[in-house]
Amino acid sequence: MKSLNNNLSNNGYIVPAKCYDNALLNKNTILLENKGKSGIYRWTNKLNYNTYVGSGLNLSKRVGEYYTASELKRNPRPIHAALLKHGYENFKLEILEYCKADELILREQYYLDLLNPEYNILKTAYSLLGFKHSLENIEKFKLKKISQEHKDLLSSIHLRKEVSQETRDKLALATTNYMKNNPLTPEALANITAKTTEREGVPVTLLNIKTNETLEFPTLTKAAEYLGIKRQAIRNAINRGSIVKELYRVSEK
Repeated sequence: MKSLNNNLSNNGYIVPAKCYDNALLNKNTILLENKGKSGIYRWTNKLNYNTYVGSGLNLSKRVGEYYTASELKRNPRPIHAALLKHGYENFKLEILEYCKADELILREQYYLDLLNPEYNILKTAYSLLGFKHSLENIEKFKLKKISQEHKDLLSSIHLRKEVSQETRDKLALATTNYMKNNPLTPEALANITAKTTEREGVPVTLLNIKTNETLEFPTLTKAAEYLGIKRQAIRNAINRGSIVKELYRVSEK
């Protein structure tokens, strides 16, 4: 485990592992030099000096997502809005430090506490869809030891290796046990629902053409689940004005 101040200079300033002064001109270098490396990064707006701190298991892939305008628009966040508004040429990217994958949460939390970055709405590392973990849960994360077997299972799936049904069952059981021992609060569930609704679009209405009864759903996905069809089928029905299952007309609210 790294010491908490291993990259601080004598005068208390952070000495980043890498610094790219122009995120636009240095884009290719950023993606090339950080391929396959895990660590903590910081965006700095050179116009107002506001910052954002994040982490990535593969920094090249994680940072690369910021260069996709459609992704920034799809997930509205302060750092995304700032990049779109001011342009990459007005941002500096720093790799504060490279660290092991199992250290990412603690190291990100360290920098969030130390720097209090303005663009970070959430001040807890790896918060789940806007759910801020309690101090008790943070301590659990710090103490939690993931078995090597569990790591291997996750690694196999992420690398798209062939995984046996027995292996999948083990992972499913481990996940179920974790969720049982660490239940989400009603507030967290409500937050997740709200984020899902925001991400998946506007609510929809199903009109029963035989009874004129209407059913309302917060998202396309919920309507699709109710009818037992795919989400895209709902979208197609809206675009074409077609009837679903010979019974429902679908429209956006």
